[in-house]
Amino acid sequence: MKNEKLIIKEIGEGNTPSISVHKKVLELLPTNKEIKILDAGCGVGSLSEKLLENGFINIVTLDTKNKLKIEIPFIKADLNEDLILKETFDVIICQEVIEHLENPRHLIREFKKFLIKEGIMIITTPNIFNWKARIYYLLKGYIWGFNEENYKFNGHINPVTRYDFQRICNEENLEILNMTYNNSNKEIFGDNLIVVIKK
Repeated sequence: MKNEKLIIKEIGEGNTPSISVHKKVLELLPTNKEIKILDAGCGVGSLSEKLLENGFINIVTLDTKNKLKIEIPFIKADLNEDLILKETFDVIICQEVIEHLENPRHLIREFKKFLIKEGIMIITTPNIFNWKARIYYLLKGYIWGFNEENYKFNGHINPVTRYDFQRICNEENLEILNMTYNNSNKEIFGDNLIVVIKK
């Protein structure tokens, strides 16, 4: 039987290029404000703050260090390692983190362990197939977002494409519900790839 509280909203047409990753992630969330959400790789808590502003009341954050600017439950953990969590979640959001990790497959396997049945994970990452990235590679010979500067100062070590997500989900018996972008519905224009995956 389908879990009613995890019905995903449909994404409308006509998104403008100024739409942020946060806003798009919020559009993709289930409608039930009482779902339990893990903000994995939360940083200073910008996404969690937006979740609270939008009425979501059951949020847990996770990162290697507590840099939160808001009062909210926090778990110290390294997403490169096995996760040891005491609870499961309806939704796990991992925004602009997977490209910083050594093993994207490991991350998705770990998230799978801590999702309820039919729970979802929403993962975002730079879209290295957009038009700017293609021109950048042609002219510079580097993957956009993953040059030496990005490696040294931003810690971008692993570009993850839509094809990687498809392979990983097939291997892990996970279903991709949606692949979209923050500022477009088309790969060629999207700055950030956003993937919704169902357990």
